[in-house]
Amino acid sequence: MPRLEAPVILFCSERSGSNMIAKIFDAHPQVCAPGASHLFKVMSECACRYAPGSEDLRQAVLALFDAKVSRWAIDAWPSDERAALLTGLSHAGDMAAALYAAEAKAADKPHVMTKENSSFRYLPMLTAQSTRPRILFMVRDPRDMAVSWTNGPVMRGGVLRAAERWRQDQMGYLETLAQLGPETPVAFLRYEDILSDPEGQLRRVCTRLDLPFSEEMLRFSERSSSARSDAKRSSMWSNLDKPLISDNTQKFRRELDDDQIAYIEALAGPIMTAMGYETARSGQSAFGRFDTLEGLRAHLALTEPHDKPAYQDLPAEERARFEAWSRLYASMKARPPLSPDQLLEGHE
Repeated sequence: MPRLEAPVILFCSERSGSNMIAKIFDAHPQVCAPGASHLFKVMSECACRYAPGSEDLRQAVLALFDAKVSRWAIDAWPSDERAALLTGLSHAGDMAAALYAAEAKAADKPHVMTKENSSFRYLPMLTAQSTRPRILFMVRDPRDMAVSWTNGPVMRGGVLRAAERWRQDQMGYLETLAQLGPETPVAFLRYEDILSDPEGQLRRVCTRLDLPFSEEMLRFSERSSSARSDAKRSSMWSNLDKPLISDNTQKFRRELDDDQIAYIEALAGPIMTAMGYETARSGQSAFGRFDTLEGLRAHLALTEPHDKPAYQDLPAEERARFEAWSRLYASMKARPPLSPDQLLEGHE
């Protein structure tokens, strides 16, 4: 039986305002939007490595929950109480949803918003746990997203990786939306628009999602308890306990060079145009100093960062949390998948 009643499923790329919009909705009196846990993402990839209903599977979900960087209200529960939520459940999606539902109940709210990266990849697992799911599709100018990605000390890669992720995500989200039936409410929101007109945009989005607008959303930095706690948990979330930064746009004009802008626009141009983002290089050669996109990419790859020196400047506690989660994720992916016969054993 589905455990999430009319959840709001967020479609949004990393470094595109996903944490911000989650905290805005978390301030809504009807919506609980806890910080990123990646429960559905990781378990959609790794559940095939565990027998359904096994103690191994339950322990894996609980370990993943405990390792998340964000803080939830049910973190304060004794571990055996959280474990009890998963008793009798067979599938990873059921277990993830049970934890989300418990968090919403702890907040005394009827609905959740799920904030998980590239959620189009595991939407079937999410919707299987949902009654009347709703979709919020949020996008940011990929050139500014690339700036934020490049400046993020825990983000691997720079402009190339950011631009390619942005394009993959938007294509995945658009293809997924085309497959949804008309009964699924969908709201589209641009990061830049909510900065310039927060109340107008939130009223519009709430209407599309069949939610009453609440002025509490405009005071999310004060009203969302998870915004205050998560802002202290990661340098990537340091603005969550502050009001919206209205001029946090067009940074790429100062921080990216022409080659980098040319690459992003050449790679993602048609999708950018469809979403209302104009070129910054009107009348110029599509690939800058190069004849092909491949040539431009090869040039940028020479200076694409991997590990970033700024990562070592983060507080030791923050690095330890991130590294513990990464080790757990890597160990789960390293387990060999079970055979079809082994997976079926859990259903017999």
